[in-house]
Amino acid sequence: MPKDTSWDFDRQTNTLFIHFDVEEHHIKLDTFIHTADSARRIIASLDEALFGSSLNYELVVLPPEEGTFLQKLQVIIPIAAGLVLFLDSDTPAGFIEGLTGKPPSEWAKDLGKFGQQTANLVFEATDVDELEAHLPDINALAHDHAELLCRMSERMLTAMTRNILERETEQLKSIGMEEGPFLEALDARADFYSACIDDGDVRRVGFTPDDDFPIPRSSFTGRAQKPVRKENEEDPPEWEVAIESINVTSPNWVEEDQRLRQWKGKDANRRDCYFVIEDAEFWRLVKRKDLQVEVWDSLKVQWAYRVVDGKAKQRRVLRVLEFNGTLLATPLSPGAINAILGSHTSTNGAKAEPTLFDWQKDS
Repeated sequence: MPKDTSWDFDRQTNTLFIHFDVEEHHIKLDTFIHTADSARRIIASLDEALFGSSLNYELVVLPPEEGTFLQKLQVIIPIAAGLVLFLDSDTPAGFIEGLTGKPPSEWAKDLGKFGQQTANLVFEATDVDELEAHLPDINALAHDHAELLCRMSERMLTAMTRNILERETEQLKSIGMEEGPFLEALDARADFYSACIDDGDVRRVGFTPDDDFPIPRSSFTGRAQKPVRKENEEDPPEWEVAIESINVTSPNWVEEDQRLRQWKGKDANRRDCYFVIEDAEFWRLVKRKDLQVEVWDSLKVQWAYRVVDGKAKQRRVLRVLEFNGTLLATPLSPGAINAILGSHTSTNGAKAEPTLFDWQKDS
């Protein structure tokens, strides 16, 4: 059985090494594509399950080294995106510690010094003029804090991905990976090893740049088995529909980019929320520049979401009703919403089913 592969904390990196033991130092193109895509899906699944798809990360391919076949994928998180990792996330600490050997508090141990240094500069100021004189230093500390947070986030995602690929199935089961949101990561892991099985030249696989290959070919078949889903895990929770007001804190004015970076705001309870806007008429107004944009925009929306573990997920704005107090549209009728979502539940708890009159009203 491969040893526990939680890396030494000081050697963590944002580069995911996939090392194939092959005689001629080359692999099939399909193997390269499918294994890299499996790694991408694991990272995307972790982002969705742990951070609500809020990390605007990029996964890039680095050139292999001469004389080997060492596939190198690098996780890159821009400064603005990385800030959500520990500030806005309800990340399960036990899961992160189970995969990396370090709880979130240990990952973030170096961040506290920036907050303390900033506080010292503020408290040392005796008047407004002195505080203004400290602003360049305060801004520099804030930038360094954000930079460190992003680099730490990259290393943590990489470490979790590596350990999902390398650890024994039973080890992953013991930290709850066969439940709910992590099943997609296990599916991607199974597809990774299926690709290795299909390439008869791959004898072993490792996940370091060293000639260390802890996963022999005899282990590929067991790792290629996809998790068995429980009956109630096949169907996702039903959509719930509500009308709410949102204060936008981070918009995304490029419609096509919403898959990579969602809108961010505060809901009516002042909680952080992430969402996409699917209202075609709203985007038409954006492209025509017919909206009066302000520093802090407010929206009144009709949106749909799924409740998972008591929390709203996958928020979709179906119609923007008001923008900065300006009326844009009226709410969609139950029939129109059914045409988009199928059966759903409204905020009053009533289940909305399409009726003949709804279809006639929307036609």
